Amino acid sequence: MKKFYMTGDKILKKGFTPLEVNGAWRGHKESKPLTGFTLIELLITITVFSIVVTSFFGLFSSAFREQRKNLNLQYLLQNTSHLSEYISRALRMAQKDLSGSCLSALANFENPDGNLSKIRFLNYQGKCQEFLLESETLKVRKSTDESSSNFGIPEPVTPQNIRIENLRFEISGESQLDTLQPKVTFSLNIKNKTLEPQTLNIQTTISQRELDVQY
Repeated sequence: MKKFYMTGDKILKKGFTPLEVNGAWRGHKESKPLTGFTLIELLITITVFSIVVTSFFGLFSSAFREQRKNLNLQYLLQNTSHLSEYISRALRMAQKDLSGSCLSALANFENPDGNLSKIRFLNYQGKCQEFLLESETLKVRKSTDESSSNFGIPEPVTPQNIRIENLRFEISGESQLDTLQPKVTFSLNIKNKTLEPQTLNIQTTISQRELDVQY
């Protein structure tokens, strides 16, 4: 049997392309070209991913900040409610000072030295009691003995992270010689000491429980 050998030129004359000739001459098929991302596609992908991640962290930070704000407001509301109830109960249960040892005159309430941020009265235990504002802190002090104006050390009522910016006690019908029932209208401006401080303003009127009748 005779063998025939074809050179590259003869194969080209048969209608083969140079690539086909190269593959046939070397005895293997043509390999497919490798595919991948271009630089522009890569940059677009990174940009979109960065925008999505930044938006997600922005929403997370905003939700966390709102939650912290709501918790601080809830804490402020709880302290304000407790403070209002504490003052209201003490003023409501105040007694007449018939001896005049606590108050300067026959009265049910008075503002010591005309200071509206203070109020003095005889509490239900028969002790002289006073609410006052000192260094943005609401404090209470009581007499050491019954029916005496010898006060002890003022004790804070509000916690350290709460600030009282304004406190005012307005008294009406305080004299035991009038026909009016004693009433105290107190207002306060309370604020929490945080990075995002919040403020509450409250005002309420308390009437003394004991009837103001002449003895």
